Amino acid sequence: MIIHLSALLALQTLSGCDLLGGKGPLDSDDTGQADTDTDTDAYVFAAIDGSFTRVDRAGFADVNMLLIGGSDAYNQGDPTDDMALAFGAEIVGGVAAWHAMLDDDLAGLGLTPCTEPGDGSGTCIAQLGPLIIPDTLILDTTSTAGFPNGRLLTDPVTDVVLAVSLLDLSTHPADIFVGLLNPAANDVAFRTDFPYVAAPH
Repeated sequence: MIIHLSALLALQTLSGCDLLGGKGPLDSDDTGQADTDTDTDAYVFAAIDGSFTRVDRAGFADVNMLLIGGSDAYNQGDPTDDMALAFGAEIVGGVAAWHAMLDDDLAGLGLTPCTEPGDGSGTCIAQLGPLIIPDTLILDTTSTAGFPNGRLLTDPVTDVVLAVSLLDLSTHPADIFVGLLNPAANDVAFRTDFPYVAAPH
């Protein structure tokens, strides 16, 4: 059991069914106002002027590090490149590589892996794609707060994304790793006022 769990713990930083679905409205103009067309300019975040250079643009930081290998091109690209699937093959390959290493261990723990054919047509990408393509974080103030609509301090985002990446969600709940790979809660409760996190101790 310890050997199997150590393989999953190595993935704990890896922070839905259409590969491009689930990201909300796009924007067809430069006003910043959302509309319902299918243009992708809302996901182009070019530098405001020549004073800035983007070195990291990840919404889900673990996508680049664990699925693409820390690609500078990914960091310097725009989320519109994700939607055009410029990085799609690398993401599919990264997910397939993790499954090649871990599926036997998952089965040994009595867990059912999602399927990951090399062409990306399996259930893993169907579940994971809407979260990470395009690689942006969504905040809809008219909807209930909490991952994937923003992130509450109490949201076990890494554990949930791991389950979405690795497991058949028709068999296992998305929170199955909560309390297994990481503690289920802090040892000191969050505060109800700013800055919300507890004092160091």
